[in-house]
Amino acid sequence: MRSSARTSRLGDTIAAASGAALLVVLFLPWYGVDLNVAGATVASGHATAWEAFRFIDLLLFLVAVVAIAVPLARAAGSLRDGSALVLAAGLLGLLLVLFRVIDLPASDIHTVGGDSIEFGRRVGLLLGLLAAAGVAYGGYRATATE
Repeated sequence: MRSSARTSRLGDTIAAASGAALLVVLFLPWYGVDLNVAGATVASGHATAWEAFRFIDLLLFLVAVVAIAVPLARAAGSLRDGSALVLAAGLLGLLLVLFRVIDLPASDIHTVGGDSIEFGRRVGLLLGLLAAAGVAYGGYRATATE
């Protein structure tokens, strides 16, 4: 009994820390664009999750809030169980980010007379995937012990 409570708290801690990380990662560059003229990069830019998405960013924000709020409410004693909700939110977040890893918001490469505009993934996308996986794993750990 004592071991399962400790494992449940560990799952809650993992989920909450991953949720906090997801909140931070939403502000990092998820995608980038490079303008290449005559073989040289003349301009580049990036987009955060808030800039690149129209609706997914809000869902990821809600996933992060659930991942933080449920463990905090359980620790305060105002919520008996919510691990399944954290697990479901984490899986939703993981699927959404995985979808955006595979499907870029813009085409990969456009070529105009030898010049090109290249769209690519940035570090925020990978960190978002890891954070969403952490939320799902934390929810799973907490759920498995109950």
